[in-house]
Amino acid sequence: MNTIHFIGYSAVHPSTFRFEMVTAPGQYTLLLTATAAQFLLDGQWQEHPAGTAILYAPGQSVCYRACRETYQNDWIRFTSDDPLVTRFPLTGTPFPVSDTEYCHHLFKLLTWETSLATTDSDLIITNLLQALFLRLRQDTTLRQANPHTAALLHLRKKIYNSPQLPWNIQSMAQELHLSTGYTQILYKEMFHISCMDDVIHNRIRLAKEQLLYMEKPIAEIAEACGYRNVEHFCRQFRRQAGTTPGAFRRSGAAFSVSPADLPQKEAAPESSSEAASDYKYTEPAAFISRSHYNVAGPDMPKTPFTAGQQS
Repeated sequence: MNTIHFIGYSAVHPSTFRFEMVTAPGQYTLLLTATAAQFLLDGQWQEHPAGTAILYAPGQSVCYRACRETYQNDWIRFTSDDPLVTRFPLTGTPFPVSDTEYCHHLFKLLTWETSLATTDSDLIITNLLQALFLRLRQDTTLRQANPHTAALLHLRKKIYNSPQLPWNIQSMAQELHLSTGYTQILYKEMFHISCMDDVIHNRIRLAKEQLLYMEKPIAEIAEACGYRNVEHFCRQFRRQAGTTPGAFRRSGAAFSVSPADLPQKEAAPESSSEAASDYKYTEPAAFISRSHYNVAGPDMPKTPFTAGQQS
């Protein structure tokens, strides 16, 4: 069971901001910074960059402060008996987050769901928390953030969503503000596939979907997937799929992006079989705000709910 007591995202504070408390029995505090921050660890202030997360377990001392003109973070204070939380491998220690954008969106969804408090909110909150902690769990082994990680992830998302664009190494390198050689090295190290192979893979993935679910001619599909030459498209399709576009369409094979159809990556550490908590319905937790945090960002959905302010 998960109960969110206080939550918010994109909270902005002045340079004088400092927060200090001891977590209540059974209560966790999770932060994700959007700016640099200082944490009091073993009696010493340590500065950590934007994109740092820290989970404070019940009974641990919480103390952090701004170290620039402004401080911004996402935050949640909650209780949970989910093994993904209770057995989280790192507590009270800051660690870099590889995909802050992904986690930030989960904080936003959790905030929205907590404020809306529908009959299904408990189940949705549980699933969102599990997604968040599964993603953060992968990052607990990182000891130093790669300054190019966020840009690389953003680039790959763009390739996945729009593989038909005229991608090339030069344009990718310009977007990352890196040399073409270094771009290729970093991309391959991070995703275990080369830049252009990833583009081709996603173009063929898009082509498979269109071949099975649209009646457009193959030449038109080739163009929609970023190919100016239909013969070149057919060669690459056969190399990737093991058959021609026409034969693939005729086969009527059920299209799905299966694990075998995706670029191979190193396997992530397996989670405990107990990680998926059974859902038990309880009354939705009340959404309560605290004045030292903004309740949410400017894109909060419009609802009848109005957050109160603590004096």
